[in-house]
Amino acid sequence: MSSPTRPARPEPEPATTPAEELLVLSERTPPPSQANDALVAGTAIASAVFAVVFAVALLLEAPLPVYGIALALAMLLLAVAVRRYFTDRFPDVEAAEPRLHLDEGDDAPIADVEPVGRRPFLTRILIGAGAVLGLSFAAPVSSLGPSPGNALRTTAWQRGLRVVDGDGEPLRPDDIPVGGVATAWPNGAVGDEPSSLVVLRLSGQPQPPTDLDWVVDGSVVAYSKVCTHAGCPVALYRERDSALFCPCHQSTFDANRGAVPTFGPAARALPQLPLGVDADGYLVALGDFESQVGPAFG
Repeated sequence: MSSPTRPARPEPEPATTPAEELLVLSERTPPPSQANDALVAGTAIASAVFAVVFAVALLLEAPLPVYGIALALAMLLLAVAVRRYFTDRFPDVEAAEPRLHLDEGDDAPIADVEPVGRRPFLTRILIGAGAVLGLSFAAPVSSLGPSPGNALRTTAWQRGLRVVDGDGEPLRPDDIPVGGVATAWPNGAVGDEPSSLVVLRLSGQPQPPTDLDWVVDGSVVAYSKVCTHAGCPVALYRERDSALFCPCHQSTFDANRGAVPTFGPAARALPQLPLGVDADGYLVALGDFESQVGPAFG
């Protein structure tokens, strides 16, 4: 027995937007106003002038209020010009919802639409003012100064430079007692903080990851004094467990094992300096640090 046929579903009516549901009764565009056009042109030109003032003041290192006010006025005037340009001749539209029985008599309103001119002169002025303001934002690039190049990744240490104390006197391995520590610098660069060293004579044998080829007399080792957390000087040493200690944020490094961090926020070991002895028995660098000093970047 055949099943009864189902009635066909009615096709859904296409969706309409609110604008399509309205009947435009009239649309009137205000006539051009010379006063408004003059206001648009004037504010746009003034915006460009203040943008130039901002850039020049910044390049000449003028006080902050000078170029700050100039930038604020440039942006404000350009915003006023754009607003007046678009809203002065914004069409005035009168519309109504369509009715089922619309009266088509003689009294039916007739749409009155006026074309809107492009006003190319004002358009060019606005585009020009916006371009000048945009270009003025390139002025702060000049304050960046020259590129540091590789300067942030290297120090004053070079192969053959002697290790000296704060008075510039060269150090011998015997100048560091067992369990002792000394702050040192490269010869000719005393006071250069990125190059500062802590030179230690460990009471025990250094262990990996210490580079044993850079250890003198089996126990004299040198590490960067710049903490790898925030750049503070690692100024304290605890002999009983060979711990270098940063007083700023309590980062602790194991000097017996490549100065790896054992406590605190530091995440990297203190860089080790390749250390050797010259023909006169003084401590010398065999090169720069094996990694960048201080906090990691780049």
